[in-house]
Amino acid sequence: MQRDMLILACHAADGHFADGDRSAVRLVLDQSHYISHLAPLNMEHFVVVCADGGEIELRAQGLESKRSFHRIELFITPDSWTSDIVTLLFDLMHQGGFGLVNALDSQYFIVTHPQQVSYFPWLPAAPLLVRSPRDLSYA
Repeated sequence: MQRDMLILACHAADGHFADGDRSAVRLVLDQSHYISHLAPLNMEHFVVVCADGGEIELRAQGLESKRSFHRIELFITPDSWTSDIVTLLFDLMHQGGFGLVNALDSQYFIVTHPQQVSYFPWLPAAPLLVRSPRDLSYA
């Protein structure tokens, strides 16, 4: 089965990797009304099923430990995209302080906070700023 991989990466103002907000990410996963089931595969690896039927696999190394928490890897089958999945992705980005990249060699990031636009000085173009799940779905 073909799956797409997305990477949420957290950067500091100087462009270096930074830790995402663990408690905010846990809050999104534990209390979001659009998540109907969170099935742990291990301590930092989950299958998330949304109320509208969307399903995504999430790996958040460092979420439940003291080690670095620089990225979240998301795996989704192309036909699993739903409105709730886009909302989940936006909330993880916005609440956790992450930017979205769809491949390691990607030339741009998608961010949710205006100040994050300047966090990626090495990129050929400024990150794309989205302010809502709807903006993210268009991006």
